[in-house]
Amino acid sequence: MNAAMSTPDGFVREVWKKIPDTVRAAFFGAVVIGLMTHIYEFTNKLYNYDELINTPAGYGTGAESGRWFLRILGDLFGAQFGNYSLPFINGMLSVLLLSWSAALIAGMFRMESKFFAVMLGGFCVSFPAVTSTFMFMYTAVYYSMALFFSVLAAWLMVRFPKKIVLNVLAVVLIACSLGIYQAYFPNTVSLLVMSIIFICAFSKEEKTWKDVFFLALRYVAVLALGMILYFILHKVLVAFWGLEINSYQGLDSMGQTNITEILLAIKNSYRDFINLFRGDVMCLNPTTYVRRCYFFMMASWGIGSLCLLFGEKGCKVKKVFLALGFLAFPIAVYLIYIMTPNGWVYTLMAYSVVFVSVFTLVWADKFRLSFDKKDIVRKGTQWIAALTSVIMIAVYIWYGNGCYMSLEYTKYHDMAYFQTMVTQIKSLEGYNDELSLALVGNEINDATNNMGSLVGGTFGLGGKTETNINAYSRNYIITKFLGFAPRFCEYGEIKSIMETEEFQAMPCYPDDGSIKIVDGVIVVKCME
Repeated sequence: MNAAMSTPDGFVREVWKKIPDTVRAAFFGAVVIGLMTHIYEFTNKLYNYDELINTPAGYGTGAESGRWFLRILGDLFGAQFGNYSLPFINGMLSVLLLSWSAALIAGMFRMESKFFAVMLGGFCVSFPAVTSTFMFMYTAVYYSMALFFSVLAAWLMVRFPKKIVLNVLAVVLIACSLGIYQAYFPNTVSLLVMSIIFICAFSKEEKTWKDVFFLALRYVAVLALGMILYFILHKVLVAFWGLEINSYQGLDSMGQTNITEILLAIKNSYRDFINLFRGDVMCLNPTTYVRRCYFFMMASWGIGSLCLLFGEKGCKVKKVFLALGFLAFPIAVYLIYIMTPNGWVYTLMAYSVVFVSVFTLVWADKFRLSFDKKDIVRKGTQWIAALTSVIMIAVYIWYGNGCYMSLEYTKYHDMAYFQTMVTQIKSLEGYNDELSLALVGNEINDATNNMGSLVGGTFGLGGKTETNINAYSRNYIITKFLGFAPRFCEYGEIKSIMETEEFQAMPCYPDDGSIKIVDGVIVVKCME
C-alpha cells in the first residue's frame, strides 16, 4: 500500500490530486453560490402549503404519485432518523448533492476554463427551480438525490461508452431518479443531446457520422430501458403495497400520450424556448436582464454554429446531426411537456431549463479551445458567456433571497390572522377546552386581508402563494404553529351543522357573529 494512503491526510491528498481543477471549481463554486442564494431559507423555518402538512416530519406523497423509490428511501431513512424537515441540515445536504452534480457535468464535458466551471456550478444551485424545491424543504434532500442520479446516469453514459455494466447502472439510476421525482428525467436527456451536439461540433474527424448515429442509438436505448424499468417496478410495487395511482399532475397517464398531444407539447417546447428572451416562463427568467442574457446566449450559439456549418470543412452528415441536435435541444429541455401533457407544469418541474445556460458555458469553453481562427467569434462567444453568466447568477441570488423574504411575510400574516381567530374563539361566551371546532367552508373572503407577502409581485415563484388562509393545509397553521389543537369536526358533523337554521343565519368570517357555539360545537363560518 502507498505510504501516503495509510493516513487520512495522505488519502485526501491522493484523491484531491486526481480531481481536475475545473471539477473542483464547479463543486466549490456551487457550494458558495448555493449558500449565497439559499442561506435565508436554511436559517429560518419557512413553509408553503405542502410544507405545513410535513412539519415537523414527512417526505410527501410516494408510490401513489409514481414515486415508489421516494417511499422506499423515506421509509428507510425514517426508520433510522425520522424524516424531519430540518432547514439547515436538509438544505446543506441538498446543496452538496447539487454541487456534486455540477462537478459531474464539468467532468463529463471535460471543461478547461475554471471560471466557466464556477459559473456552471453557480447555475446548478441558484436556478429558480432550486429555490422552488427548497419551498418543499421536507423532501428537498430526496429531490436533490433524484437530480444527482439523473446527472450521474448521463455522466456514466458519456464517459464510459463501452462499459456495459456502467450503462446498465445508468438504466437503474434513471429508473430510481424517476421513482423519486419524474420531472428530472429531462435532465438526463438534455445532457445527452448536448453531448451529441458537442461531438458533432468539436470532435473534428475523431468520430465518423456512423459513430455518432450508433452513439445516439445507445443513448436512446438506455433512456428507454430506464423508463421501462421504472414503469415495471412501479406497477409491481403499487400492487404489492395495495395502492391506487392518483391523478396528480397527469402522472396516472404518463407514458400514454397520443400523437396530437406530442405535437402540441413540441410546439409548446419551442414556444417557451423562444420566450426565455421574450416573456415570463414559469418564473425561470424573472427580470428583463435575464431575458436579454438569454437572447445574447442564443445569438452566440447561432453565430458559432453557422461558422461551424458553413465555414469549416468536415463531414456533411455530422453537420446534419449537429443541426438536428440543435432542433432536438429545446424539446429535451422541455420534455416534461411531453411526459405530462395533461398536467400543470410549474417552476419546480423545470430544472432542465438550466441546461440552456450550462450549454452556453460548455459551448464557449469548447469553442475557445477548438479554433485558433475566427478570433472575433471565439472571443465574442467567451465574453458573452462570461458576462451573461455573471449577470444571471447575480439576479438568481437576488431573486432567491427575495422569494424567501416573500415567504416569510406570508408566514407572519398567516399566523397573525389565525392567532386573531383563535383569540376570538377562546373569547366566546360559554367556551371551554372540551368543545370541538368546525371551520366551515374552504375560502375566507376578507377585504382586510389583502397585503399578501408584500413583495409577491416581484418575487413570484411556483411553489408558494401570497397567503395560506385558504390553503388545504391551513388547519396546520393553527395546530402546529400556534399550538391550538382542539378536536376538528369530521365531514359528516360539518354537513349536519350546515343544515341548521342557526348556521344559515350566521354571517361569514370575519363579520360579527361568524363564530358561534352551535349544538355544543364551535363553528367558524368561512363561506356560504
